[in-house]
Amino acid sequence: MSAKVKWIYLAAFLDLFAVSLILPSMAAHLKSLGASYFMIGMMTSIYASTQLLSGPIIGSWSDKIGRQKLFVITYLIVGCCYPLIGFINSFYIILLLRATIGIFKHGQVLIRTIVTDQIPIDNQSLLFGHLKSIAGVSFTLGPAIGGHLSELDKGFSYVACCTGFLLILNSVIGYLYLDDVQDENAASKQYKDECKKKPKSLREEISEAIRSLAEVNWRLFGQVFTLKFILDMSAGVYHSNYSIKIQERFSITPKISGYTIAFQSFVGVITGLFVAKINDKLYKTDVDYKKRNIHGFILMAIGYLGIYFATSLSVFLLWTVVLKTSHMFMRIILTDMLMRKCPSSQTGSIAGTSNSVSNFARLITPIIAGIFEDTWGTNSANFLAAVIASIGILVSLNIKNNHSKTQ
Repeated sequence: MSAKVKWIYLAAFLDLFAVSLILPSMAAHLKSLGASYFMIGMMTSIYASTQLLSGPIIGSWSDKIGRQKLFVITYLIVGCCYPLIGFINSFYIILLLRATIGIFKHGQVLIRTIVTDQIPIDNQSLLFGHLKSIAGVSFTLGPAIGGHLSELDKGFSYVACCTGFLLILNSVIGYLYLDDVQDENAASKQYKDECKKKPKSLREEISEAIRSLAEVNWRLFGQVFTLKFILDMSAGVYHSNYSIKIQERFSITPKISGYTIAFQSFVGVITGLFVAKINDKLYKTDVDYKKRNIHGFILMAIGYLGIYFATSLSVFLLWTVVLKTSHMFMRIILTDMLMRKCPSSQTGSIAGTSNSVSNFARLITPIIAGIFEDTWGTNSANFLAAVIASIGILVSLNIKNNHSKTQ
């Protein structure tokens, strides 16, 4: 493993670990400030909305000015916002800070583009698998540690400061170790040549990044974005109000509910480590990713149905192994599929838009899941998730290899 790859892994871990420290206690803190459940939900929606709108712009901007520069800037901004959340008692100022974080919090997008820029294409699937496993480890450790810290006197302030410190540390790592490749793409070279002639304002830079999105041939990525939306929508329906649903269904405590989440994260971690080997053994001839998508969505649909019909917690956990294995497999496959289709000069734009697709799914799934659960019971969302995954099977049957990556 090269030194650059190790720093990429560390940056990915710190990013997700830092955020997972504070997210579990955020709602309780807002509630202590007098916020209603509607106001807390509004904050979640605004964060998702700002992520949705800013993702393509941040990605396109990184194509112009380079990954490293934007990596450092965005982590500094976000790292400064989190400690402020820990000490400010105004809900509306916190809302503004969360919107600011939503605009700039695209570290995972930038990390994926760094991998695509600097790692040989044959090794990218392995790295994407490891990055997904790192995400699972982060979200297993972070909430547990953050929960303990938040129980201290002024614990939320400590958690917020820790989150900010780790994100600023990531900015330092980016500045020192995640430098851009020397062989820059044509768009970046042209941008820098123009900057030497006449310095551009921040407004001009962002406007140019937005205009460059029109240069992308979006039709080439329609199938991948559709599959990613289906994947994220089915997962969002399943995870919506997960803790409350499982506690009511199997009469378990919040502590046991937390263990089930950790167990599923662990399954995802293990799967991520073996995806590259699975590809080598079973899918060497699957150049258009058609078989992988079909098999993945079939297993996901089966997993959701198994969870829907589970009569005990142990049976439920057995089916989550099928679900989480296939879900992690599909996340890695779709990322790899997208990056292989993408020209190097537009990697940031495509990665940012992909992130916005995920955020759009996260924005609408709580509403859809809530309607189903209010109408047909809390377990009905799992059946809905199976139906959505089945749509993924139908879309996968029509996959065509109509584009190969160009430099």
